Amino acid sequence: MTSTDATVVAEPRMLDGVRALFGAPDFRNYWSASAVFGLGIWAYLTAMGWTALELTDSAFAVSVTNVVYFLPLFLFALPAGVLADRWDRRRTPIVARSLSGLSMVLMVGLAMADRLTYAWLLVFSAGVGLSVILELSARQAYVAQIVAPRQLVNATALTAVQGGISRVVGPLLAGWLLAIGGSAGGYAVYGISCGLFVWFFWQIRTPGAVPPREGVEASRPMQDLIEGLRYIRAHRDALTIVSISILSGIVGWVYLALMPVMARDVLDGGSFVLGALSMAVGIGSVPGSLALSLVKDFTAEGRTYVAAVVLWGVGVIGFAASPTVPLSLAMLFVSGLGFGVQVVLTRSILLRIVERAYHGRVMGCLMLTWGANVIGTLSAGAMAETLGAPMVIGISGALIVAVPLVAVSVNRRVLQL
Repeated sequence: MTSTDATVVAEPRMLDGVRALFGAPDFRNYWSASAVFGLGIWAYLTAMGWTALELTDSAFAVSVTNVVYFLPLFLFALPAGVLADRWDRRRTPIVARSLSGLSMVLMVGLAMADRLTYAWLLVFSAGVGLSVILELSARQAYVAQIVAPRQLVNATALTAVQGGISRVVGPLLAGWLLAIGGSAGGYAVYGISCGLFVWFFWQIRTPGAVPPREGVEASRPMQDLIEGLRYIRAHRDALTIVSISILSGIVGWVYLALMPVMARDVLDGGSFVLGALSMAVGIGSVPGSLALSLVKDFTAEGRTYVAAVVLWGVGVIGFAASPTVPLSLAMLFVSGLGFGVQVVLTRSILLRIVERAYHGRVMGCLMLTWGANVIGTLSAGAMAETLGAPMVIGISGALIVAVPLVAVSVNRRVLQL
């Protein structure tokens, strides 16, 4: 019996799908690997933003650090998607995480020796971003080989639940380590998480090779890339979902990139407040993802997806207008709720409606969601110097709300997906 067969459940009770998924060793290891990586990357990003602010005392410099991290995701998202449809989807994450973890040894050493300059921070951030994009498309496409098609929503939602939990623990842990001992601890957490990721992924036995399509000759990578783009362009529903994700992604990271500025200059807090603010987003992402992981044969994906993107933007607007820490935490919870649900449904809808042979390339296009925020984050950092962080964050939230509403007016069929 394969791992995919082992996860198919006939009994319609709510929790049986979750039990079946965690009863399958391959999915359990996949979930655990994603969980430790999520904790580590959020600890890294929290430490990265605070270190940039301490070294430069500039909102623009903080934004540049985020841009450098996300630039590889923008430049290599499509090529990484092609590689995910050509390379082994199990081995690629193992290699990428191993190299990234080893690089953290040097970064921790520089931080402990108080020799971590802003230039070094930019170099390491670019390297971490490159390692993420090299493996993320392959890992996200790989889940469709581990579980049965009917369980994609549940499996994706369970992965998002651990992502939300990691989003809570990682920033809070990084904030605490920053307060007591500097940035080295946050970077060490990421390095350790890479090692654990490799260990868990190594235990997975589902083959990661992508089976060739019958009747289709081997092609060159550039041909695969063009073919994938043509496929998405011709698939109107997939194009709508990808477009919403990319366009909202352009401004979707602004409130997170400027969060250190909000924590210190607007809310009069320190690194621990920064960790708490970031934690609130993670807490908010858990309930919706958990609910989706429990629903049997969920059929309202399209409508829920659009509503979730709108809710995400409303929460960002509320955070921009908040003058206090408690209200900010509440608004970030709301934004996290919307963000978490839309992440789950974006992936599950696309993995369901497109052919498996294109999963890697479609996930690569989806990664442009993260890379596209290079444009918005860099612009927002410059605008924040004159307009202030709250105003810029508020504008970004309004744009997040507008994107799905305009998209639905063009293609109403997305509501029926």
